[in-house]
Amino acid sequence: MIGPLLNFTLRLTFFVSGLLLVHLLILWLLGKHLFDHFILPSYLFNYFITLIFSAVLLMNSKTKDAFLGWLFFITSGLKFLAFFIMIYPLYNLDGAIQKAELFTFFLPYSLCLTIEIHQIIKILNTNS
Repeated sequence: MIGPLLNFTLRLTFFVSGLLLVHLLILWLLGKHLFDHFILPSYLFNYFITLIFSAVLLMNSKTKDAFLGWLFFITSGLKFLAFFIMIYPLYNLDGAIQKAELFTFFLPYSLCLTIEIHQIIKILNTNS
């Protein structure tokens, strides 16, 4: 259990950190402010919520293999609920959500979701 979780954590950390650095580099090259649009809260939110929910999925993967798909859907719904409670109010402070703000959130969200799905596929292939 610890091995797969540590491996997942290291992989997630590597890719999210890399994406953040590339994102900041592109903003810098475009002459934009680096830390506008709540970039750090967006990346940290996506990183930690993916880490927590993936740990839950990994812990339940050995005992509840048939339930894993449903658990994934439940955690995905909880992610969106957490987004609307924690992140959405930050983006909506000025009364409008800009495209750059959406991009800043959904870029790390998409990466984290892809890594999480890849992990679930590995679990299901190992268990079958």
